[in-house]
Amino acid sequence: MIGELDVAVAEFPFGEMTCNEMSFTERDERYRRLHEWPEPTYPHPSGLRMIWKYADVREVLDATTPGLSTANSLDPLVGFGRIAATPRALPHVVRHLVPPPAAATANLTDDQLHKRVWSTMAGPTGHFTIAPGERTHRAAAMAEHFHAVCDSLHQPRAGAHLDVTTISIAYAAQTVGAAVGLPPTDWPQVAVWSGAQSGLLGRAMRGRELADAVRALGWLFTVSSRATRARRGDEATGFARRLRDAGISRRIAVSAMANSLAAGVHTVSGTLQQGVQRLLADPERKWWKLLTEPEGCARVAAKLLQLDPGLVAWKRRAETPVVLRSGTQLPAGPLLVMFGAANRDPAAFPDCLDLHGSGKLPLTFGFGRHICPGKSMATLAVEVFLRQLYELAPDAELVPHAGHTAPRRSDLLFSGADITVRW
Repeated sequence: MIGELDVAVAEFPFGEMTCNEMSFTERDERYRRLHEWPEPTYPHPSGLRMIWKYADVREVLDATTPGLSTANSLDPLVGFGRIAATPRALPHVVRHLVPPPAAATANLTDDQLHKRVWSTMAGPTGHFTIAPGERTHRAAAMAEHFHAVCDSLHQPRAGAHLDVTTISIAYAAQTVGAAVGLPPTDWPQVAVWSGAQSGLLGRAMRGRELADAVRALGWLFTVSSRATRARRGDEATGFARRLRDAGISRRIAVSAMANSLAAGVHTVSGTLQQGVQRLLADPERKWWKLLTEPEGCARVAAKLLQLDPGLVAWKRRAETPVVLRSGTQLPAGPLLVMFGAANRDPAAFPDCLDLHGSGKLPLTFGFGRHICPGKSMATLAVEVFLRQLYELAPDAELVPHAGHTAPRRSDLLFSGADITVRW
């Protein structure tokens, strides 16, 4: 029995490796094989049941089918019991995470409250919504963040190497931190704090690593709490003011701020890292050259967010056995909804690797009532970075393994790449 299970795990394209450990070429091949798998679900060794067909992923992300729940969306992969059993983690839990953070967006099951929080963040006049008349102003602010990051890292202005991975993380942290309303003094740590929440969601941590992640997660909520408290008076502005004016309780406002930081940083930075790898690996630079003009840049950014998103999957739960509209049967238990894979389903995207290929709406930012409230901001952030990088280094070339020797970690939810370019 054990031997048979080992063989099954090895044969399944994502049984042993995650997207975070692969180059874009290997991801392309494994996603292709995934959509040839004879069954529509797979019981992953993590305990999560994987689903990847477009129709199934869309239905489960929407979570309106009876029996499907979003309640576990932000649960740590190792479970709360493992954290409670880790002595090094407990002081950080007591200091920062007692009482436990409130559900805010991804894991909020109160439909009316969820609608009010989401509308405050992403409705027609929501905080993270970028209206057509604001794009130029917001893009200019993001470009300033890009150049501020490059200057702060003492990157040379000609020749030598650019560490795209480091730059993209710092850029995403500044962009998201500013949008959420953290003071600039906190921006340098945003990536560390948000990385903790992301890591807890998608990685099987133990011991000191788990404790360090809990500590950083705790600081993410503590800093969000401070920022929310400081901005809830009569002079409050920005995100905290909007949440207050919408009648959102402070506990939920803190979680909304912390969750926005975590999701935004790694969705943006991971997409940029993997996307630059794809763009520069093409000897003819067909997509790279399109970054010179706004329409081409927007098209390329949208395609990279479809093919190479920094967030590749999300969690849901079947509270009872569920039969989806496609006929796919889901037993009760936690689910891993692989929207990065669904974005390549031949049934929905016949030519997914074609920049001009037709297809349905990519599911990178979710679907239905749980669509990501930061979608427009994250999309613009990717566009701006790519355009600025091209202008800074139009003849950039990939430098294999420069400064990146450690293997990338297994991560079921988030994905990135170690990318250095030569000017």
